Amino acid sequence: MTSYNFKLCSENDTATIIDFLMTVKDELYLPDRAAIEAMMTLICEQGGVVGAYDGETLCGMMGFFYGEPTHDYDNKEIVFLYVAAIADEYRLSRVFHKGLLFALRQFKQMGKSEIRLQAEAANPYTNKLYARFANYLYASKTLRGVPVNTYGGSITTALSCLARRSRKSQSVPARAPAF
Repeated sequence: MTSYNFKLCSENDTATIIDFLMTVKDELYLPDRAAIEAMMTLICEQGGVVGAYDGETLCGMMGFFYGEPTHDYDNKEIVFLYVAAIADEYRLSRVFHKGLLFALRQFKQMGKSEIRLQAEAANPYTNKLYARFANYLYASKTLRGVPVNTYGGSITTALSCLARRSRKSQSVPARAPAF
């Protein structure tokens, strides 16, 4: 089983994150490097990035804001998860779940109380996932015109739910292959 490492990234990690986002830009509806650089500038000014690593390789990231963009980032007790991406070969692994747990623990230690997340309206998997630990708040469109659903709730509640699911998945033995 792969062991992932997570960290709050620093300015020194920005170039690596931009290069990583270039590999998934189409699915994030980002047209080019300039758009990614502009997004990363805003994320670094108003929040930060949690990086997921497999050894030294960046395999996923979550960019967030302290405060909601729709409130000019004034409500700093809220963390707004703005963008998340996972490299193709790590999808359907536990990297997002473990990374989100890491991020929520960090946010709670910082004194943050609430989380906001957006899922593409057309993505049933992500909507179902977020609905497990947060409440549906509203539907809207991103700056790029993509319909999204926004979820929100207590960081403590999200941590409790996700940690419970983590313990549950660890205690279930793997099925023996059928012959």
